[in-house]
Amino acid sequence: MRKTWRTVIGCMLAAAMLAGCSSGGTGTGETSGAASQEATEAAAEETTAEEESASSSEEGSSANSEYPERPVTAVVAWGVGGGQDLMVRTVANYFKDYANGQSMVISNIEGGSSVQGVTEYIGYEEDGYNLLSWATAQTIKTHMQETNYSVSDFQPVCNIVSGNPYILVRADSQFETVNDLVEYAKANPGALTIGNSGAGGGNHLAALQFCLEAGIEATHIGYESGSASAQATLSGEVDCSMNVPSEGLANVESGELRMLCILAEERSDFFPDVPTAIEEGINVVNQQNRGFVIHKSVPAEIVQRLEEIFKQIAEDENFQAQAKELEMEVKWMGTEEYAEYLTEEDELYKGIIQSNGLGDKY
Repeated sequence: MRKTWRTVIGCMLAAAMLAGCSSGGTGTGETSGAASQEATEAAAEETTAEEESASSSEEGSSANSEYPERPVTAVVAWGVGGGQDLMVRTVANYFKDYANGQSMVISNIEGGSSVQGVTEYIGYEEDGYNLLSWATAQTIKTHMQETNYSVSDFQPVCNIVSGNPYILVRADSQFETVNDLVEYAKANPGALTIGNSGAGGGNHLAALQFCLEAGIEATHIGYESGSASAQATLSGEVDCSMNVPSEGLANVESGELRMLCILAEERSDFFPDVPTAIEEGINVVNQQNRGFVIHKSVPAEIVQRLEEIFKQIAEDENFQAQAKELEMEVKWMGTEEYAEYLTEEDELYKGIIQSNGLGDKY
């Protein structure tokens, strides 16, 4: 506004000077007077336009800052205690600190390895107050079987954390190393049982990827959540399980379960003593990301506001400390970057599933 008033004052002074110069001749005075009038009108129009723009910007900012005005629901398409559930609950602990004091209400909807939850979410009100937590496992599921949705049907909001899968066995397991497990599986095709968080889920595909690269056959057993598959390993129901942080880690810390390897390019800072599969001669890396998406019809300003809220949470030192305790790596991706990533992830797993003849969609 200061700049605008300087412009107006400058034009007024110029008009006055021109008017003074015109006193020596009628024709010149008429020309100068017209010029000064045009300059003044132009300045007035500029002022009006800038004021309208500022008003519009202030209204948009006000609308953004007022959201949310009530609790926001986040659907988790798995049971309580799994990796996705723990991520969302951790985020929810800090949501009200940056969301006008409004809380995040978590709705766990189990079934069909996330399909039931996503399907129900689609029918929720598209008012910006219903979020869907999204994981790599859900992208995979859309290619393992026919679903009434795809990742492109949703508006990406952001990614919060990331993690690499790992293989768990009982502390007293005969498999001291991952190569012990591989040798057993090669000698006994199909005898090895591997638990996962459900057919077509991220842990399942990671297990399939591991078996393909290791050249072994195994029997894959799906459970309602990753934590359930870890407990099945603990009880001896399965020989091992493929999990992601923080599934089964409490049992690892207590000494009841052991981690054989992690499917990462490098050793994790969280598990520095655990070798990567690559170190053990099995060239497999798998990345599991977790974030949020929303209905596509939700206004852009609300999506932007949600992105701002989640970014503040991701940068919160207390949130980062809690995520670290859960062995979750904070990996922030804003709306645009997450959208690009999901498109690439979608194509990646489509290719893997098609080329390996997995699932029943292709």
